[in-house]
Amino acid sequence: MPNDNESPRDLEHELANSEAKTRAAQHLLKRAAEELEDLVEADCGEEQKNQASQAAERFRRAASL
Repeated sequence: MPNDNESPRDLEHELANSEAKTRAAQHLLKRAAEELEDLVEADCGEEQKNQASQAAERFRRAASL
């Protein structure tokens, strides 16, 4: 958490780190959605496929925020 004594350079560095963490989390969510859909295409019942597809869509929406 920033305080009043941090320099602009420190704040820029902290912002860049936060942005990198956000991009990494978005990438992981997208990858999880893809892997979930790949698994579902295998031997799953229709209800499980629907639930997994809905979860994958939620991951993609979360990744796009």
